[in-house]
Amino acid sequence: MGFSALVASALCTFLLPLLLFLAAVKLWDLYCVSGRDRSCPLPLPPGTMGLPFFGETLQMVLQRRKFLQMKRRKYGFIYKTHLFGRPTVRVMGAENVRHILLGEHRLVSVQWPASVRTILGSGCLSNLHDGQHKHRKKVIMRAFSRDALQHYVPVIQEEVSACLARWLGAAGPCLLVYPEVKRLMFRIAMRILLGFQPRQAGPDGEQQLVEAFEEMIRNLFSLPIDVPFSGLYRGLRARNIIHAKIEENIRAKMARKEPEGGYKDALQLLMEHTQGNGEQLNMQELKESATELLFGGHETTASAATSLIAFLGLHHDVLQKVRKELQVKGLLCGSHQDKQLDMEVLEQLKYTGCVIKETLRLSPPVPGGFRIALKTLELNHLRYPRCGRSLYRQG
Repeated sequence: MGFSALVASALCTFLLPLLLFLAAVKLWDLYCVSGRDRSCPLPLPPGTMGLPFFGETLQMVLQRRKFLQMKRRKYGFIYKTHLFGRPTVRVMGAENVRHILLGEHRLVSVQWPASVRTILGSGCLSNLHDGQHKHRKKVIMRAFSRDALQHYVPVIQEEVSACLARWLGAAGPCLLVYPEVKRLMFRIAMRILLGFQPRQAGPDGEQQLVEAFEEMIRNLFSLPIDVPFSGLYRGLRARNIIHAKIEENIRAKMARKEPEGGYKDALQLLMEHTQGNGEQLNMQELKESATELLFGGHETTASAATSLIAFLGLHHDVLQKVRKELQVKGLLCGSHQDKQLDMEVLEQLKYTGCVIKETLRLSPPVPGGFRIALKTLELNHLRYPRCGRSLYRQG
């Protein structure tokens, strides 16, 4: 009996965990490496999947650009990996990306990683599909019509002028451009997208809001593990701070009859649309939509503006041509800070517009997006099985 008990104990201690481990490895191979669709004879893209569940997320988070460059050199324009809890194929190259985007809603569909969907929420535009997505997008785009943009120009001019005055009056010979531009763009986005006056919160309140937003952005792409001190946990905590501020603003809007500033921001249009259709005002969906607007309208604009400043500093001849065009339009005269801009004048800045477009081409603020395969795809003689895996495309 003693020997039998010893053998049974050894089996339970060593053999059973080993069998479970081997079974997990086999399932991992079937799900993430081999693919489920056996009807297509083409091979899967090259690449590695990393550890079970964790995949290669930790390497990407720690190494970032270095990790992507290493993968690009080793595997080329298309390779498989495992990021943010999902098997993923990274696709690069203009023709490859074009093939995927032309198959939108037919071959592929937008689906962001689980951490993004959790933090931004199920009611935001990027997580809606088909009719709901088109309907919500149509409402939001009303806030970006030419008439709406005309109302935004004085607000943007006011914030930029105040920011330049602060920069010029700052002590010290150096200025960290990207953090300063991010703060400027955050203030502009808060005002024209949400109708929120950051100054009303005071310097401390504004700084808390900026820090919370940056904390949320840092943890937006993380492993879908909501435990204390995890990236998702920190992102959700920061998002809740932002939601609390946005809810205060929404309730203030509901109490007012007319919008402040003489124009309707995107959040105001969403609220009016909900009330006009007789729908129940869903505070959570409004907060999620507002947070998504901040995410889409702040980080990307700050990145593009910083790239523009850097390129103008590197290309003096282009900078002089831009200055000349602005001077011809009367935008560099001594009283330029008192001169009110409008859309008509801005639309006449053809060369400056081309410089901005070239900046976006050379340094796109959004490096890529996520799609999920709706059916087995064939691209470059490779197979992309429909098994719930993501397609990450980069232009």
